[in-house]
Amino acid sequence: MLSKNVLKIGTVLMSVGLVAPAYAGSSDTSGTMATDDAMKSDTDKLGDKIATQYNEAKEFTFEQKEDFLAWVDEKSDQLGDQYDDVSARVKQDSAEAVDELAEAWDSASDDLSDAMADAKDASADTWEDVKVNTLNALEDAQKAISDSQSAE
Repeated sequence: MLSKNVLKIGTVLMSVGLVAPAYAGSSDTSGTMATDDAMKSDTDKLGDKIATQYNEAKEFTFEQKEDFLAWVDEKSDQLGDQYDDVSARVKQDSAEAVDELAEAWDSASDDLSDAMADAKDASADTWEDVKVNTLNALEDAQKAISDSQSAE
């Protein structure tokens, strides 16, 4: 059975997933400044939620390692989906923007894969350091996508 932390994190992630598409298909440029401000505000709020999720994830103990790995794997999959969405939108801007996004994502994704491998091999003695490194890699992957979104 999943721990309370995993369930809380999953609930927050699902909430975020339902709110994000609200801006996806907007082609109305009237009030663009207001829309941009609203999106920045939403991005800031999303950043706060993500920070909270990562803080909650820090509470996983070594005994909850499998739950932690499942949470990281799920978050990684969600980031991959988010990357695909952002990449499709950036593609409309320029080839250079696509290349920059791909480079940032590939680097962050590789680091995350390495961190997940280390987490799978972690012992009770190395757990806290490995867990922090994994969360940092996950956060860096999120930033690679978020920074590209805000640069549009």
